[in-house]
Amino acid sequence: MAQSAKSAKKGRRRAKAIDPITFSVILNRFNTICDEMSRTIEKTAWTSILALSRDFSCAIYDSQARQVCMMDALPIHTNSMQVVIREMVRAFEGDIHDGDVIVCNDPYSGNTHVGDFVTATPVFHKGKHMFWSITKGHQLDCGAFVPTSVPATAKDIWQEGLQLPPIKFYKKGEPCEDVISMYLANMRWQDLLKGDLMAQLGSIWTGKRRLTELAAHYGNDEVERYIEAIFDYSDKRMAAEIRAMPDGDYHGQAWLDSDGQGGTDIPIHAKVSIRDDHVHVDFAGTHRQGPGANNCTIGVMQAAAATPILCVVDPTIPANDGCLRHITCEAPKGSLCNAQHPTSTATATICPGDTLQFAVWKALAHAVPERTMGGMCAIHCVPMFSGTDRRGEQDNEWGSMLFNAAPGGGAGPKADGWPLLLSPAAMGGQKIISVELSELLYPFHFHRQEIAADSMGHGVHIGGPGIHLEVSPVGDGMECNLFGDGQTNPPYGSVGGTAGMGGGSYTENLKTGKRIYYSAKGNLMVGENEMWICDSTGGGGFGDPLKRDPEMVLESVHNGLVSIKSAKNIYGVAIDSRTMTVDSAKTKILRRKIRATRAPIEATTPNHPSASKWLKRHMRPGDEYLIDPQ
Repeated sequence: MAQSAKSAKKGRRRAKAIDPITFSVILNRFNTICDEMSRTIEKTAWTSILALSRDFSCAIYDSQARQVCMMDALPIHTNSMQVVIREMVRAFEGDIHDGDVIVCNDPYSGNTHVGDFVTATPVFHKGKHMFWSITKGHQLDCGAFVPTSVPATAKDIWQEGLQLPPIKFYKKGEPCEDVISMYLANMRWQDLLKGDLMAQLGSIWTGKRRLTELAAHYGNDEVERYIEAIFDYSDKRMAAEIRAMPDGDYHGQAWLDSDGQGGTDIPIHAKVSIRDDHVHVDFAGTHRQGPGANNCTIGVMQAAAATPILCVVDPTIPANDGCLRHITCEAPKGSLCNAQHPTSTATATICPGDTLQFAVWKALAHAVPERTMGGMCAIHCVPMFSGTDRRGEQDNEWGSMLFNAAPGGGAGPKADGWPLLLSPAAMGGQKIISVELSELLYPFHFHRQEIAADSMGHGVHIGGPGIHLEVSPVGDGMECNLFGDGQTNPPYGSVGGTAGMGGGSYTENLKTGKRIYYSAKGNLMVGENEMWICDSTGGGGFGDPLKRDPEMVLESVHNGLVSIKSAKNIYGVAIDSRTMTVDSAKTKILRRKIRATRAPIEATTPNHPSASKWLKRHMRPGDEYLIDPQ
């Protein structure tokens, strides 16, 4: 009898064992479902910001609002989604049904900023709530006082447009037509926004259909068992990665260019504490919430704390709740990264979201320098253009967020930085629109779009280069809403690498040549006889530039990335301008001389505000400069 009981118990244990093949199939099935959700929204969206630039993210959560899978899209979205989905669950506790669609764009309900629109539907199988299928998409407009979804000069949340705390657009499969009509009535370009809404709904319904098929194939209990196994797998691997890091408290400092209302060099501080298998990020010491739009709530703060840490661990670890549970963060209430209602958070994902990440990255450069990278671009040159298109038989109102001057990414310990990375918020998850397609869709003309030489940080690995862009309106002038940073505080260099150049923008009168320079935040008009010109910043360099292979320096010179002057003064590489070859003997002498006279190498540089020299190098006598134009 006893032996029989033991055998039965042993058999039950065997029955509950995790099959590695099934584990792999289910894990990758979640990834393919997220991918199909992403392709659905990309192929059906009506605006270029979603359909062409891919400013959206998709994710799967379980019924307990734990992240099961996120698409490799925008980390500012995916690493904050848990905050807003938990608020949705709380808001409708006991009232969640099959066929419901809950939406939210409210930053004070856990969302990133009003411009990001979250759609979520619960997934039931055999009457049991199993999953949440979720998309977050950047809206072209949100009914703000200016035509944009990122009003950088907003002074409070009320100027940002329509705020939607968790609210149902569908109940038990039936659309709430009055609620949807109310939403669209508050938006510009209503037909486009309705098309984008349906694209997001199509995406989450695609996810719902595929997740239901998964549950039907394996059964509810089996799917839940494997989800727990997936969490445990990520948990164990994440714990091991963090335990390999040296315990301690590490500090990083960064600065916002401005607060959007005239204040400059706004400090952000991060203390990264590593203990055993846990990392805690404390933003105490960060500046108080400001009068402009450059603040964020808890969702952005959590994403900004988690993203750099997830980037320094093994990238093959599945990104889910098992990883995220090892990372916590905090900030004093009323600071710019834990803003209190009704403070504006219009630019939150970039400003201060990117800058919060810079501070965390700089702290990690002291803890695990071999795993970090140079500063990943500062997003200055991404305007929202709008106006009236008079090229056809009838006039049409139009708007477009232009990503074509996306900045470069930071260099790492094994590779140069990528060009056109855009920002730490996006981390390469977005695309730029082709020049030809942009000119077909919108009434503006590209004069130049090219790599800006010496815009990147230098090092044994160089940062991704910035972009020089020249655009002018076709016909009437166009309104330009600027948002971003990096003009006066460039991306930092790491472990001996130099900082990126910094960047900026200005308008130039095509008849008089007069230039007006602008800070990275503000509203302006580009007249029909004017051109908008910008240089986006390159990413920070990594490692000692004197260790870069001279032939690689020469190649960068040939490719227009590095000037002969920089090759000599920074890399210590002597290039014969006639033959365009490296003079090895002179190079050895140059490098020896530079090593003997330069300052000691620091973990990160610069470590003081207003370090960029871009404005000083570009402004001419008689040029004007406006900070945060209103």
